[in-house]
Amino acid sequence: MCKACFDREYNEFDSYSEFEEFNKEFDSKIAKSVHFVENGKYRSDSHAVYKCSNCNQLWWLSDPDNHWRGYFLKEHNAKRKIDNDERKGNAMKYGCLVIVFLIIIGLIKSFN
Repeated sequence: MCKACFDREYNEFDSYSEFEEFNKEFDSKIAKSVHFVENGKYRSDSHAVYKCSNCNQLWWLSDPDNHWRGYFLKEHNAKRKIDNDERKGNAMKYGCLVIVFLIIIGLIKSFN
């Protein structure tokens, strides 16, 4: 990171007030050294891509919305976060299927 970039990343915004605080810093940086590149899509995630004009660092911003906490991360960290979130979702989905399957087997055996 250069001095024109951001001081920290946000894996998620813990509260709306934290997001508002970040947004103030963001607005000051976007006026000087960071510019919008595109609306991006990676796997099932939609985000805005910004680039520092000094060091060319790409930043991904996903705004918080209802239960979604959002994030503001460097591109490689954002990809890692999204990949990890999807793995967790798949594990829960398949874990639930295994539990349902075991319950059905148990019910079948109890009636025999």
